[in-house]
Amino acid sequence: MPISFGESSDASGAYIRVNLPQNRWTVNKGGDPEVIDMAKGIAIDIAAVKFGWLKIAVGTRDWQEWPSPSQATQKPTETDAEGKPAYKQGFDVDCWMSDGTKAQFSNNSYGTGQFIAKLYNQAENAPEFAQGMVPVVSVTTSTPVVVGKGTSYDLGFAISKWISKPADSTPPKPEPVPTAAAPVSSVVDADDFGF
Repeated sequence: MPISFGESSDASGAYIRVNLPQNRWTVNKGGDPEVIDMAKGIAIDIAAVKFGWLKIAVGTRDWQEWPSPSQATQKPTETDAEGKPAYKQGFDVDCWMSDGTKAQFSNNSYGTGQFIAKLYNQAENAPEFAQGMVPVVSVTTSTPVVVGKGTSYDLGFAISKWISKPADSTPPKPEPVPTAAAPVSSVVDADDFGF
């Protein structure tokens, strides 16, 4: 179903974007995009990832979900201005930032699709996956790889911990009010993830 500017299926409307060559992850919460601290990572509800046909173009996004990951629907035949298929295989998954903000992550690039597949395949073997927990994932590297006649990126990642799935109705945690300057530590503890 096509969407229009300002429409959102999620109350927060936050969404995640990634620049693969720079391994730069951002979240847009309605204002300017904010860089995601990948040392803390993001919680990805990988057990509930959805697959489908995704068209992304300037000012438009059209998502056509499949009934299941193994049951693809017929690919739309629409082409872009260059005559290339407008729709590619894509995914859509809920994520949470370390401050509790829920965001959607969807993409149709080869590199991000491979990342989602590798994350799912690794996560499903963990006992926490069977318990309905959500992995907190840090993306550590973005390595160029040749795919066909082009270049894509292989994302290296680590699951730093597992958390209980945040409730959808929980608002983001407010920013703490600083009382005094504290020394800055260069070490990030896995327990610093804000849930």
